[in-house]
Parts: sequence; C-alpha cells; structure tokens
Amino acid sequence: MATISSPGIGSGMDIAGIVKKLADLERQPLVQLKKQVGTLESRLSVYGQVKSQMASLQDAAAKLTNNEAWSQFKVTSSNSAAVTATVGSSAVPIKLDVEVLKLAKGQVSSFATVAVDQSLRHGTLEIRQGSWATGVFVPGGGVSTVISVEDGQNTVSTIAAKINSSGGNVQAYVIQDASGERLVLRSSTTGKDQGFDVSFEPSNPGQNNGNGPQPPTLSFLKPFGEQFAQDAQFKVDGIPLTATSNTVTQALPGLTLSLQQVSTAPVKISVENDREAVKKNIQALLDSFNALNSTMGNAMKFSPDSKSSSPLQGDSTAVGVQSAIRSLFRSEIPGAEFSRLSSVGISIQRDGSLAMDAKKFESALEKQAALKALFAGTTGAEGSGLAKKVETFIKDALDTDGRVALRSEALQSAIKRNLQDQERVNERADRAQARLFKVYNAMDSKVGSLNALNSYVSQQLAAMNK
Repeated sequence: MATISSPGIGSGMDIAGIVKKLADLERQPLVQLKKQVGTLESRLSVYGQVKSQMASLQDAAAKLTNNEAWSQFKVTSSNSAAVTATVGSSAVPIKLDVEVLKLAKGQVSSFATVAVDQSLRHGTLEIRQGSWATGVFVPGGGVSTVISVEDGQNTVSTIAAKINSSGGNVQAYVIQDASGERLVLRSSTTGKDQGFDVSFEPSNPGQNNGNGPQPPTLSFLKPFGEQFAQDAQFKVDGIPLTATSNTVTQALPGLTLSLQQVSTAPVKISVENDREAVKKNIQALLDSFNALNSTMGNAMKFSPDSKSSSPLQGDSTAVGVQSAIRSLFRSEIPGAEFSRLSSVGISIQRDGSLAMDAKKFESALEKQAALKALFAGTTGAEGSGLAKKVETFIKDALDTDGRVALRSEALQSAIKRNLQDQERVNERADRAQARLFKVYNAMDSKVGSLNALNSYVSQQLAAMNK
C-alpha cells in the first residue's frame, strides 16, 4: 500500500519550501552557465551567417576568374522573324548581313486514301534513304527500313506503328478526312540527303491464294505530298552557303544562326561585348563583400549607449578574417594597367564598404582586357588577380582545417561542455534535495513524536490536578 507523505506535518515546519530553497542554492551555478551558453550560441549563430556570406563572396570571386565571365556577348537581329543568333565563348565582336534563300526541309509524302481500318495486301514494304535533288532518286547507301505487312498488321495504323518502332530515318502518321485515311511519311531530319523512296513487294500469290480480288496495295512511285528534302541555302555578307539544318553552327566559330524563314532583304546580325554582364558580375562581388563587411562590423562593435558588446567583439578569429579580407580588396596588382580598385572607380568608404563611381567604371569597361587582368590576372599569372586571391583566401578559411571552420567547431565544443556542466549541476542538486528531504523528514518524525509525548504528559498532569 502506497505511503502518503506530508513533510512538516509533525513539526509544523515548511520542509518542502526549506528544501527547495537549499536545492536552489545548489543550482545557483546554472545562472552563470546559462548566460555563458547564450553568449556562445549567439556567437555560433553569427559565425553561421558569416560563413554563408563568405561562401557567397567566394562564388562571386570565382565567377570573375572564369574566362566565360569576360567573354559574354549580346546579339541583335534586325529581323528576328527571319534570323536569330546565339554566341559561345569563342565568338568575336562582328557585324554580318545574312540572307535566307531556302530553309532546310525533310521529305513529306503521303499514300493514296483507303477506307478506315481497310485491310491492305500482304507483302514487304522497303524504305530507302537518299536524295531526289536531281529529280531521280539516288540511294544514300544507308540501311533500309523493311516492314512486313501480314495478317493482323495490315492496316494503315499498324503499318505506321511498325515504321515508327523500327528506328529508321522516317516518321509515320495517319491522317483522316471524310473520304477515309492515308499513311504519311516524313524525314526525321532535314537536308537534301534525307529524302526517301518506298517500294512494296506483294506476297505471291497473296491473300485468298490468288482467288478473288486482292485488297488495295501500298504503292509509292515518287515523293508526292508534295515536299522534297532540301538543304538550307543562305548568304553571309554575300557569300553563298548551305547547311543540312536550319540551326547553323559551322558558318562562323562561336556563332549559331537560327534560320526562321526566307528573308526578303539582308538581316543585320550584330555581336557586341556585353559590358552590362561584366559590370553585373563585378557589382555582385562588391555587394557580397559589403554584406559580409556589414555583418562582421555589427557583430564586433561596442555600443556606448547601452554599454553592451556585440557577439564577436574581441573575437580574434573574426578580427583577423575581417582585416585579411579588407587588405585583399586594398591590395595592388603589380605591373597591371589597373593596379588597384580605385583605378577603375571602386573606392573604400569609412565603414569599410566598397562603392562604385559609375562614370569612372564605364571608362574602365572600355579596356576590358586590363579590367580582366585586375580581377582574374593575366595569362600565365592567373592567380595574381584580386578575385582569385579572394577566392583562395576564403576557400582556405572555410576548409575543415581553416580558421573560420575551426572557430565554429570550438564554439560547438564549448556549448556541448557547458550543457554537460548544466546537467551535472542539476544532478548534484537533485541528489542534495533527496538527501535533505530524508534528513528533514527524519527530524519531522522525531519532533512529531516528542510533540505527541508532550501532549500526553500534559493531559496526565491536568488529570492529576483535578
């Protein structure tokens, strides 16, 4: 049977309150420990933000070390309905006149109309790839597509399905109208050599063992429908050229022309350096630095008004990282036409942030090779550029054995030790509380017994006096 405990019932003392206060004294170190862990967690949180912003700055710097960042172009077309263009990194600034005389096409041919789901004559259908450019079919020498037309597979729909699953260079589909349906074939790709010829060899004796009329036979004598396969024909600055596709990649290195329709006048294609893209990449570097600079500055300052310290004030790792990154952006590139950021209109403000003088920077954009040397370094000395230095420094700092990573790890370890210390204090206080309850309960029981004896003696004396 459970025992009902009522501490203090014998002595009349508030034993529970007394023991709680004594146990709270044992837990007093928790106040300082919780204050310390709060500070540590605040520092770790700021370091998490700093690491994220350092990674963003590293990405922005790495982008400026890539040649593609300095080989960006913008392309314009005077008639985008007829010709458009895209460029790659090997392109050069250029202006062209492009005339589209013919678009590349594949062959499209259809068979005679038959009734819907009409059974066709058995036999073998052969599709050969080649060219009709001369008006006479010339085989291309590729592998022919051979289709067997037999029971259960001798309707237009089933023949189309077999052609499409054969993996040949011809696609098939079926069209229907009020008169019935017919099979249509088209080249899978464009170009004059992507034409095809179809022949049909009926079975002998065919259906019905030669008795009675035969079902309709597929026949194909020439490409009708009528679209012949042809190459694209166009001119670049008056020079005649051909291509098997309307997407032309081989005409000029780094430039892809997309021929959309035959043009009635030359289309002017202009390829120019995209200065805005370069400016955008450099501005992204400045923005990333300014965000990191602001975060670290706020995390390391002392507020005289509230007389309170920010989480990273006096943190040697934070001070060292901030100083090192600022020094990199103040550094000089020896022998370069633009040796410092100030040479291109980028200046350091009183709070350590970077600002761009738009007018001076636009002038620097005129000398893109010199601007590239400032950030990415020159050929043979790529690591000397400012952006490469920043990228390397941050990579080393964020690596597992880097100063920022080690500092974050140290803070995590300190938090873990603090929580273990709090657990030990609580365990010690719990043991003390249990021990005190035992002592006070024993005292309470003894006092209760004495009070009972005192009451008995008093009753006896009172009785004797009567």
